[in-house]
Order: sequence, then C-alpha cells, then structure tokens
Amino acid sequence: MRWIGALVVLLGTAWGHSVFVLTPQGRLQGGYNQQARVAYFLGIPYARAERWKAPQPVMRLEGVFQATQPGPACPQRGVFTTRLGGYLPPQSEDCLNLGVWMPMAAPPPEGYPVMVFIHGGSYTGGSWAEPLYDGTSLASQGVVVVGFNYRLGSLGWLALPALQQEDPHGSTGNYGLLDMLEALRWVRRNIAAFGGNPDNVTLFGQSAGGMAVCTLLAAPAARGLFYKAIVQSGGCEYVRTLEQGLAWGVRWAAQMGCEAGDLACLRRIPLERLFPPEDRSIGALLQRVEAGEFAEVPWKPHLDGVWLHKIPLQALREGDAAGVPLVVGATAQETWGERFVGPADWAGFARRVEEKLPGQGARAEQLYRARTAFPAEAWAYFQTDRILLCPTLAAGVAQAPHAPSYSYLVDWASPVLEGLGSFHGIELPLLFGTEASWPALALFLTQEALESSRPLARALQAQWINFARTGAPFLLGWPETRAGYAMGFSAQPGRIPDPYPERCGLFR
Repeated sequence: MRWIGALVVLLGTAWGHSVFVLTPQGRLQGGYNQQARVAYFLGIPYARAERWKAPQPVMRLEGVFQATQPGPACPQRGVFTTRLGGYLPPQSEDCLNLGVWMPMAAPPPEGYPVMVFIHGGSYTGGSWAEPLYDGTSLASQGVVVVGFNYRLGSLGWLALPALQQEDPHGSTGNYGLLDMLEALRWVRRNIAAFGGNPDNVTLFGQSAGGMAVCTLLAAPAARGLFYKAIVQSGGCEYVRTLEQGLAWGVRWAAQMGCEAGDLACLRRIPLERLFPPEDRSIGALLQRVEAGEFAEVPWKPHLDGVWLHKIPLQALREGDAAGVPLVVGATAQETWGERFVGPADWAGFARRVEEKLPGQGARAEQLYRARTAFPAEAWAYFQTDRILLCPTLAAGVAQAPHAPSYSYLVDWASPVLEGLGSFHGIELPLLFGTEASWPALALFLTQEALESSRPLARALQAQWINFARTGAPFLLGWPETRAGYAMGFSAQPGRIPDPYPERCGLFR
C-alpha cells in the first residue's frame, strides 16, 4: 500500500501533462517534464504560521490542490542571485510551502532515496523555488527531491522575553528552525506517496542551509526525520545564545518603534518596515558578499534550551548525531569577493588578522604568503578559511568518531569568469544541473566552460546520489575523513589530501 500514490501518478499521465498523486494530505495535481521523465509538485503548503508563533501543520487539503506553480517566498530583502536578476516568487508571510520532484517510473521495493534540500541566504533570504535549486536533474537519476521555505530574518529568528513567556514551551528565537522541523515531519508523513522511502532521507544544504543541517543534527526533535546529511559551505558554530538574542531583540524592537513587551505593536509592523529596500548599486553588491558578512548577521538559531541545547559542533563531538553518515566540504575560494576590500600591503593584512584572531597576525602572514603574493588575495583566503571552509571541515572531524564522515573541496573556476575563482556556491548549478538558469548561465556561456565543467557536474551528482542511496560515496575512491583524504572536485575530480590540517591550523 505504501506505493499507491506513485501508482496514481503513473496513471495520471494518461490525461496529458497533468499528473495526480494521492497523499495523506490530500489529492495533488502536478506537472510533468516529459524530456526528463520527472513529475513535479510545487507550492504545497506544509504549515501555516502566525507571526512569531510555532508553525501549525497543514494536515489536509480540500479538493484537488493545484501544485503546478511555486508558492510565495518568505518575506526578505533578497539574496545575491536575486540581486543579479535571478527569479524569486512573490513574497508573503503565508510562505511555508515546498516542492517535490519524483521520477516517473515505478519505485524500487524499498522506495526511492529522498533528498531534502535547505536553501542558503544568510538566514535572511532565498527560497526553494529559485530556479538554481530545481530538482529535475537529480530526480531523473532515481531520487525524490524536496525543497522547502522557512521563515527568514526577524520573522524567523527574533527572540524576546514576551515571546518566550507567550510560548507554551518557553522558547523564542527559533521560528525558522521550527519550520524546518515541520517540513521534515511533512516528508515523513507524505513522501511515500511520491515513491520515496521515509526511512532513507538525506538532508543537504548550502551556506546557511548547510548551517541549518548542522543545527538539525544537534536538535533532539529532528531524530528520526533524516538519516544522512551533507553540509556544503556551512559550519556548525553559527548559533547565538539566548542572552545574545534577547538583548538584540529588545534593541531591535525599540528601533521598530515598539516596546519589547508590546507584541500587538510588533505584529502590526508592515513587512516593508521589517524588510526595507536596500542599496543595489554595483559597489554595494561587490562588498555584500554573503559568506563574508554572515558572521555579523544577528538572525540565527538560538540556544533556547528547548529545541536547541548545544552549539552544534559540540553536539557532534559528543556523539549526539551518532550513526548519521556525514559529508562536509566547501569551495577553495569561498569569499573571493573579499579581494575587492582587502588590504593593500602585508602590514595591513596582519593588522586585520589581529582584529579577528588576536596574536595570530604574524603567523597568518607567514602562512598566507606561501599561498599568494598579493595581500588582498591572502585576506580573501583567510576569510574563506575562517568563516566557511574550516568550520565546515571541522564538522566532519567532529563526526568521524561517531559515524562515517567524508570531506571534499571544490576547486573549479569558470573559464568565462575565471577571476571569480571557485567562489561561494559555484558548485550549485553543477550539482542541480541548472547551468542554464540565470545568473548561473553567465558561468557557462562558452563551449570551453561547459566542457570543462562536465566531469565535475557528473561527479557531484553521482556522489551525492550514491551517498543518498547507500550512506557512502564510494565512487572515485573517496575514503573517510579519518583516513586523511578528501575528494577534490576540480576539472578532473579525484582523491586529495585532507585540506583541514594544512588550511585550518589557525582556527582550531
């Protein structure tokens, strides 16, 4: 009976390009990509949420729900891709919806592996419905893919004493995290109807999405909702204490013109005040590199003692996610845009390092001089290592004693825009097969760029899918992190020495 929904989908193709599936939530009408032989169901509401309250699951949909268009994005100011003209659906506070892509073939007896993606955007922007994250290519290779929205910015992460007192669990500051948990519960209840195996769910995410994967690994309420995890350019220490969040929340409320305890006033604030327009000039874009600015963003998950008890890296070290296989990795030049604001000389480089790591300026200068002759580039590498690469790889080291753990490094630059290096997120269009989406298309405008990227794209997709199927990316001889090696995803992917010991000594 588990796969009856998938059989309904197959029968639905007789009625043209509309596809129907019967789920525990109700009957859905989706679409069909004939070339890829993939059905898609978009904009499915998984929960409703009042402002700064826990999401309430949508258990039933009346009639036939039309799931052929993306649902609203959560309110935000946008992310780097949308600032460059990438598509984002219209915004609404009623934004807790998701998308599903499934192969149009009878599933295996155990069901298809399920891959659930968490989008990035500094916890302040983005949506699963950005064309960059289209799941068609991955689904065409025999997995069910899910992407979902979660509340962003102040709507997702505001902490206030009055909200804590109002909440039946005594929690505040984790509304976005509660959305993620609710989306995973929806997958648990409904994914078998799409041919997916609810007992074989892999959670993967990039940037803030990777950090969210780390956070969910540490969240007791997430146990049993996923069984494997992939952290792409994330890190497991990007959370805030409740004390930090409450102090910031009180100041923020005053900036909004409300008393911190006046929830009615706060809930009346219009969205345009919560998310005011921003500077979209080229200069502002160059300096607003998502990875580089993220450490200072106040909107993050909170150690509220209810849903999250420990810094996620600590939780991994203590075995709280024991038995969950983990893949971790980053790009070689995550914050390459930092070159535009880097120091002009080595003395300036050492001074700026001292501001971040007191007492390490001279040592950092010695280490990074060996990598580049240019202080501005050294600063970009330092920021890459400090903010994203080393925190991400540290998660793999922490998990290695408790479950199979695998590390990687992406080191590919587009021949079209080679000066951008292997920047933050460059692997995403290759992983999702969305090179033709804008603005990713700018990286693949020449035949040379397309051809040089094909081995990397094939390797990324094959490894991620194989990991989702088996819990081990055995292809290309990828050993576990504890063996001292990683996978190098370059023009010719293959095994490389683990970059953690060489690049991360400053940050341990």
